[in-house]
Amino acid sequence: MDRNEFPHLNDSQYESVRKMAGIFGMEALQIERVNAFDTYERGLITHVQGSRQAPMTEVKPSHQKPLRLKVNPYEGKEGENLHFWVREVELAMGTALISTEQLRVAFALSNLSGRAKSREYTREATTPGCFASWAQLCEQLRAAFLPANYEYRQRSRFLSCKQGKRELHEYIQEMREITASLVGKPLHEHIKVTVFMDGLRVGPARTQMFRVQASTLEEAIQVALQEEYSHRQARTPASAWPGGSTPSSNLTAPSGPVPMELGPTEQQDIRCYGCGRLDHMKCAPQEDSVSGFLPDL
Repeated sequence: MDRNEFPHLNDSQYESVRKMAGIFGMEALQIERVNAFDTYERGLITHVQGSRQAPMTEVKPSHQKPLRLKVNPYEGKEGENLHFWVREVELAMGTALISTEQLRVAFALSNLSGRAKSREYTREATTPGCFASWAQLCEQLRAAFLPANYEYRQRSRFLSCKQGKRELHEYIQEMREITASLVGKPLHEHIKVTVFMDGLRVGPARTQMFRVQASTLEEAIQVALQEEYSHRQARTPASAWPGGSTPSSNLTAPSGPVPMELGPTEQQDIRCYGCGRLDHMKCAPQEDSVSGFLPDL
C-alpha cells in the first residue's frame, strides 16, 4: 500500500487500514471503500434535496377574512324583540372578527336607533367608558326597555298558548319565539313538551303526540309536523298529485240512467212473461200501489 493514496488519513488511521488490507486483501478493501463512498453520496444527496423542498412544502397559515353582516337597528319600541337583536349582534361580531370588549361595545352602540340610541349615547357622553363590556351593555338595555316582570309574563304566555284555529306552523312559531325570550330562566323540556301537547287542537297531530313520548320540544314539533304532513297527503286525491291523473278520471259521468248491455248468452235465458217464449222479453205486471189490483194490459 502506498501512503500517498490516503493523504487525508493520519498515521494511526493509515496503520489500521494497512492492517485491514493485510487481513482481507486489497480487493476487498477497494470494494468497501466504494460502498462507503456510495452510502455517503446518497446520504448527502438526500439531505440536499430535503433542505430544498422544506421551504416549498411549508404550510402557510390561513388568515380568516372578516365578513360584515347587516344588523337591523334596535329602537326600543314596544313589540321589538331585544333578545333577537342581541343574538343578531353577537353573530355579526363573530363574523366580523371583533374580539375586544371595547370594539364589541362600539359595534353594538352603532346598531342602536331611536330612543335606545339617544339614551345609551347620552350615558356614554356623560360618563365616558360606562360600558366596560358587551355583557354590561346588554344588562343595561334589558333593565331600560324590558318590564320588571318580563320573564313572568312570557312564562304565563307560554303556559296559556293554544293552537286554536291557526295553522300548525303558526302555533309552532309562536311557541319558539316565546321559548327564545326565556333566556334568563328557561323552562324544563318536559314542561315545554306538555304545554305543546296540551295546546294542540284535536286532530291527527295531537293523537300521535300521545302515542310517541317526546323528550324535547323540538322532537315533539318534528313528530307533529310529520303527522300533519302525512294526514294531508292521505286526504289529497290521487288526481291532484303531479302525474296522478288516470284516463278514467277524464271521462264525464252520464247525467241520466244508462241501459245495461247483456250478452247473447244471458239474453237466451230470459223468458217473456206474456207468452213464455225465449226470443223476446216482456216485463211482469206490477201491482197498483193504490188499488192493489193489476192494471189492464
